[in-house]
Amino acid sequence: MRILGGIIAGALMSSGLSVSAQDNQEPLNTEQSGQGFSPEDDLDCALYIGGLLGSDDGVMTSDAQTGLVSAMTYFLGRYEAQRGTPINVALAERYPAYLENDSTQLEQTCGLRARGFARRMEDLGRVMVEVQAEQQSSTDAPEAP
Repeated sequence: MRILGGIIAGALMSSGLSVSAQDNQEPLNTEQSGQGFSPEDDLDCALYIGGLLGSDDGVMTSDAQTGLVSAMTYFLGRYEAQRGTPINVALAERYPAYLENDSTQLEQTCGLRARGFARRMEDLGRVMVEVQAEQQSSTDAPEAP
């Protein structure tokens, strides 16, 4: 799991998503944790990241692509969890409104949210490694006579 979190974080960091002043090592705020955003905001981020993937021109590393696909999947999953509209219909219906968004604002907001998600996945990976190590040490311990 640590590898997956590292891949996601590394890919998002290297993908060109801008870093805002709010993105630091402080505890996650509501924007970073994904709270306070509408399902339509989630679709906008999925469309934005999809655009990054579509404009790759073969220069993006496979780790960066994996990170972006993971982030896009995160935003699509958030949308689907809150709405019953099939994702292909939702994306087609949302696209005209998406085009009216400020791309700089999308880049900052979606980048911040994606990095927050990546950080949470890294934290999860660390916990999983610790749990596995504890389980391994308890099975490796000699049994009492």
